[in-house]
Amino acid sequence: MSRENGAVSADWVVLTAAVAGFCIAFIVELRSDATSLSFLTQRYLEAQDPQAAAGGMIQD
Repeated sequence: MSRENGAVSADWVVLTAAVAGFCIAFIVELRSDATSLSFLTQRYLEAQDPQAAAGGMIQD
C-alpha cells in the first residue's frame, strides 16, 4: 500500500498540470477572440453616420 501512495500523488500532479494547461489555453483563446470582436465592433461603429441614422434631425 505504501508504494501506491507515491503513484497516486504523481497521478494528481499530472492531472492538475493538465487541467491548469487547458485553463491557460482557454483563457488565451478567449482573450484573442474578445480582442478581435472589440476591433470589429470599433470599425463598425466608426463607419456609422449618426446624422443619417437620426433622419437628419441632429443639429451641429
